[in-house]
Amino acid sequence: MALKDDVNSLVELYGTCDPEQILKNLGVAICNTDLLPPGTLAMKVTSDKETTIGILDNLSEYTRKFVLAHELGHVIKHANNSTTFYRAFMSGYDIPKIEAEANRFAFYLLLSGLELNESFNKYDFVRSYGLPEELARFVSI
Repeated sequence: MALKDDVNSLVELYGTCDPEQILKNLGVAICNTDLLPPGTLAMKVTSDKETTIGILDNLSEYTRKFVLAHELGHVIKHANNSTTFYRAFMSGYDIPKIEAEANRFAFYLLLSGLELNESFNKYDFVRSYGLPEELARFVSI
């Protein structure tokens, strides 16, 4: 539950569940670009304790929000490392542990802004962000 607690602490501290706003509050630079390697949606680079996230500038609003939430997970949980490129919805079942953790972090953050009820469907939620259904396995309430 530590991951969910990390998310809840961030939301409480900054008064928002918007990953872009939280990243800015943390001093993380966000660079919109079209110069990432093919199939790469975003990447986090940390050097000399400065972190920059490069993100494709043509993503839909919801996909951008998920990708930034994912990268925020790396900022919080993998602070001193540059992480693997977040390739076009790195999915399948051979996802590295840090990528799976960043996915779970992202979904906790995105869900924290919603009023959930018994009709909640994690597959619809994942699809609403333009993500493949197989990422629903990282959604837990």
